Amino acid sequence: MSPFQTLSRAAALGSVLILVSCAEKAVEAPADISGRPVKLIHIADANAASAARYPAVIRAGERAELSFLVGGNIEELAVKDAQELVAGDLIARLDAQDFESNAASARASFANAEEEYNRAVRLTAQDAIAKNVLEQRKAQRDVAQAQLNSAEKALADSVLRAPFAGIVASVPVREKQTVSAGTTVATIIDLTTLEATINLPASVIAQVPSREDPSSIVILEAAPGEEIQAIFQEANLVADATSQTFAVTFAFAAPDNILVLPGMNATVVLQSAETTSGNASITVPLAAVQSDGNGQYVWVVNEQTMQVSRRGIQLEAGIGENVVVTEGLTAEDRIVGAGSAYLAEGVKVTPWTEK
Repeated sequence: MSPFQTLSRAAALGSVLILVSCAEKAVEAPADISGRPVKLIHIADANAASAARYPAVIRAGERAELSFLVGGNIEELAVKDAQELVAGDLIARLDAQDFESNAASARASFANAEEEYNRAVRLTAQDAIAKNVLEQRKAQRDVAQAQLNSAEKALADSVLRAPFAGIVASVPVREKQTVSAGTTVATIIDLTTLEATINLPASVIAQVPSREDPSSIVILEAAPGEEIQAIFQEANLVADATSQTFAVTFAFAAPDNILVLPGMNATVVLQSAETTSGNASITVPLAAVQSDGNGQYVWVVNEQTMQVSRRGIQLEAGIGENVVVTEGLTAEDRIVGAGSAYLAEGVKVTPWTEK
């Protein structure tokens, strides 16, 4: 084969390879007709999801561990676990024989001392006895009066009654048992008002709504689909030495269809007044905000055409991954949350999803 024929065949083969390569590239690069993929954010959903959630423990709004102020033998135990009570109901009664005897003796002593004192007053008026004798009789009368008061109080304290309406949580004693003063006879709780306590770090204490703001929500672990409105009750202003958190308590009323008991686990959802009021500011990711010489702006998406348009916004001073927009957006807007750096007015976008 001549050199000229060899060169001709090589040139023809090269042309074929070039055509094949171009054809492959044409197949690999289809036109982008769906729009630029970006992460979209619906303002209302984003703000609802950003509400802070904290684990909580339920306790009774009012709780009392009842005990006798005097010791003795329990003659009557009138309550049992889970019994409902009204204020003034009998809880227990001690054997009152000794208390009644002491009270009767004290009454007799006081009556005698009172009579001696009155006699001394009459004799003093007649100048028949010295004034120091009158003073002695008066002191003896006063001591007898104090002893009578003490004996009558001990008799009254031998009967234990409910200080408020509630339910008996526990009865750790039994009839005929001898108890000393201060021994718990029964624990009662008031379930008309319940409390949920959470622990908050100092950095988020400012999120706690006021007593006038009912935006906080309690969700019971036993009833996850039920949202119960709660209001701020109190905050412990001394931080826990270990966790450096503050105990914050919210009060709520138990729904009629749910049995709520102290010790249950729950979640408290905090939404500040700013995110729940009619003039609510809006929180968006910092990555969604762009800026130029004219100020800050975001790309708002038209859900009909999926095209973006620039909208100027005003931001509240602060730092962090999220920023508060005070002007320029509404809860109904949908914006570009990520991927906005390369957009322009009217560009079509498509929602980006992880694969």
